[in-house]
Amino acid sequence: MKKIEDRVSLTKVAPQHIEPLREFTLHKQQLAFTSMPILAYEKCLLDQKRFPVAILEGDRPVGFFVLDQGADVWAYSKSTHAILLRAFSINLPYQGRGIAKASLQQLKPFVKTHLPHCREVVLGVNQNNPSAKKVYLGAGFIDTGKEKIGRSGPMAILKFFI
Repeated sequence: MKKIEDRVSLTKVAPQHIEPLREFTLHKQQLAFTSMPILAYEKCLLDQKRFPVAILEGDRPVGFFVLDQGADVWAYSKSTHAILLRAFSINLPYQGRGIAKASLQQLKPFVKTHLPHCREVVLGVNQNNPSAKKVYLGAGFIDTGKEKIGRSGPMAILKFFI
């Protein structure tokens, strides 16, 4: 059987991904830290600076995130070549299998292909969400030592160089 890293890929959200995004489930406590994928995707439809990304296992959407090039990125980085990763989630039935880490390890080639002007990816991870922070750090993000207050409290600002 193929390793999880070989079965996971990233792609821009396409029409066939919409229904699976609607059917996502997350733990109630996770909703304090992220958005439901379909809601985040709908914001992308209204804002061309938001790039919706599906995380696939084989051809099945099992995760989602947004790469945001809008003004919100300035709260995380002063670089004109930065992009904000937001609304990252893995569908509940697929959590705990290494899909999050495997998808983040594909971030560099994906960004180079789709957003070639980008040189760094930034994000905020809530201080009360240490498991998410561990996944991001394990995938190569670094803690900048800076904080920002988010909707659910203080967030560590992490960055990843492309």
